[in-house]
Amino acid sequence: MHKEDNPDVVLVKCPVLPGNPDGFYRLNRTEFTEGMVVFGDAVKPVEDMTVAELKAKLAEAGMDVPEHAKKADLIALCLSLDS
Repeated sequence: MHKEDNPDVVLVKCPVLPGNPDGFYRLNRTEFTEGMVVFGDAVKPVEDMTVAELKAKLAEAGMDVPEHAKKADLIALCLSLDS
């Protein structure tokens, strides 16, 4: 987690834009919501996830996952969530 001087402030990842070249913005902890990624925290690519992690990600998104689905199929489903 990226350190911030104020413990009530969280640095959240965002796109690098002309008005925000840093790739993060500051939020009060009370404004931080599920799905936001803390700046400095690594996000594991779906290609590097285990089958259990992929199934958990899909279940979290509300998708029904066949019990014997192949890893490649799970990766494709996870990638479709982001598009």
